[in-house]
Amino acid sequence: MGRRLGSIHNHNDQSMDHNRMQHNNALARRISLPLLLFYGLGTILGAGIYVLVGKIAAASGFLAPLAFLVAAVVAGITALSYCQLVVMLPRSSGEAYYVDQAFGTPNLTRFVGLLVVLTGVVSCATLANGFVGYLQTFIEVPAAIAVICVVVFMTGLALWGIAESLWAATIVTLIEIGGLILVVFVGGGQIDATNLSIEALFVPTSLDELALVLAGAFLAFYAFVGFEDMVNIVEEVKEPERNMPKAIILALLISSSLYILVALVAIL
Repeated sequence: MGRRLGSIHNHNDQSMDHNRMQHNNALARRISLPLLLFYGLGTILGAGIYVLVGKIAAASGFLAPLAFLVAAVVAGITALSYCQLVVMLPRSSGEAYYVDQAFGTPNLTRFVGLLVVLTGVVSCATLANGFVGYLQTFIEVPAAIAVICVVVFMTGLALWGIAESLWAATIVTLIEIGGLILVVFVGGGQIDATNLSIEALFVPTSLDELALVLAGAFLAFYAFVGFEDMVNIVEEVKEPERNMPKAIILALLISSSLYILVALVAIL
């Protein structure tokens, strides 16, 4: 009996020590809903809207807005899954943690985690090169030096702190959204509304047109990649069970609206 009571006390002590360690190692919850929303918008919008619209218009023609809409629906299904998972499993390791809890296979968890790292590296490389392309239209600078500088600068910003880097991301995202609204406002003023046909823009009339929509949607899906990054900072979000699903859904709805409006202006 004494041994049993002793083992119970030891187990309770170990549990308390584990809880204390978790509390001491907990991340600071400094991210509010607005910051989280703009972080999500920034990661979704990114360079996609500036790079992909022409490609999608070339693939889908006048059905490009529908291609964006189809991609938004597909992304939305995944986003709703993330909304549920991030509330059930609020850990910053995101997809790797979800896989670990689902299958309990360390090798599979490690593999998924490495895939997430790989996608981050590829995305950063793509965006860094895209930034250099824009920069060189204003300043003549060697591409290699510009890439190194932007990567070092962004790394330093990330190391500075989560709240500070998100404030910087919010400012950049506001500028980016302002640019897109300006495109819609100025370009929309040049459209002859009398020649508009909703059916021609959103209703494919043949299998060939449907194939064009799907080809454009395949490309457009990349423009929505980014909302899944939001779950990786869940442990630094205030009231994550309430704010995370709201931010994911709002970010997807706002970005989808901007994409479709810009696509409409671009093709008309």
